[in-house]
Amino acid sequence: MKIGLIADIHSNLPALTEVLADLAAEQVEAYLVLGDLVGYGPYPNECIEVLQKLPNAVIIVGNHDWAAIELEDISLFNAEARQAILWTRSVLNPGVKEYLGSLEYIISKDRYMLVHGSPRDPLDEYLVNVDIFEKNIPALKADICFIGHSHLPLYFSKQKDGGNPDVRPIKDQEVINLTPGTIHIINPGSVGQPRDRDARASYGIFDTEALAFTQKRKAYDVAAVQAKMTEQLLPKSLIDRLAEGI
Repeated sequence: MKIGLIADIHSNLPALTEVLADLAAEQVEAYLVLGDLVGYGPYPNECIEVLQKLPNAVIIVGNHDWAAIELEDISLFNAEARQAILWTRSVLNPGVKEYLGSLEYIISKDRYMLVHGSPRDPLDEYLVNVDIFEKNIPALKADICFIGHSHLPLYFSKQKDGGNPDVRPIKDQEVINLTPGTIHIINPGSVGQPRDRDARASYGIFDTEALAFTQKRKAYDVAAVQAKMTEQLLPKSLIDRLAEGI
């Protein structure tokens, strides 16, 4: 089975639309959505409506999703993120708020685990280096774990019988074979706000039969999203960063 992996959509409907069209063309049969469905971008209700219609989708919550429904303290968010969350709160439909509140923040399913941040801190920890990776290994509930949060396409691995851990960025179209006997943590990057200096939406495909992950990138109409964000008076820094992938 081919499974589409998407994370950190952040209310970016044009990016989500392009990604889902590509995944449909790849004939994926299911979806794993790794949190932060809303926040930053201008289309929170529309993105949730699309996600709710996805067939065979497993969706977890992220820290911005909880912040949008006042379950996460935003005092530690930067000023721009706080402003975007407050705007998001003001426009969310009641049904969307209820839906976000119903989502789990950690799921172990079949041979894999899903969290937004990290296994030991599912909502807030940024898993971005070898040291943090090793500290999270005891909290893993499966040998394959998919994460989001950092907006960076990254691959972490370590053989279960020893050896040195490894972390590296994942390139567009790169295929990673998830060999048995190894711990794997994969971040497919962000659909709606990439931060690896590539403005294209970032996502992936998990082939459960081949035990392989393929990294994907897709261009979308950044200018249209920026125009909508400007219309909604969202912070300029959030608008500008979309074109730069930072």
